[in-house]
Amino acid sequence: MGIYLSSPKTEKFSEDGGNGRLRYGLSSMQGWRATMEDAHAAITDLDATTSFFGVYDGHGGKNCKFQIHVNVVHNHCFN
Repeated sequence: MGIYLSSPKTEKFSEDGGNGRLRYGLSSMQGWRATMEDAHAAITDLDATTSFFGVYDGHGGKNCKFQIHVNVVHNHCFN
């Protein structure tokens, strides 16, 4: 579960974006953990008609956010 701090880190990271179909906003905060374990993915143009958003709790490692949307596109159920 990770090492806890004596007080939470309350600095927030925020981002927004969009395309011609939608707009999004997100924010994250490290909190009580010694390192930030969570990650997100916001891909507004996965293909011509699809956007992809993901929130990851850190158990899969930080790099999982760079791979999951690729697996979705190549899955036979996507088409």
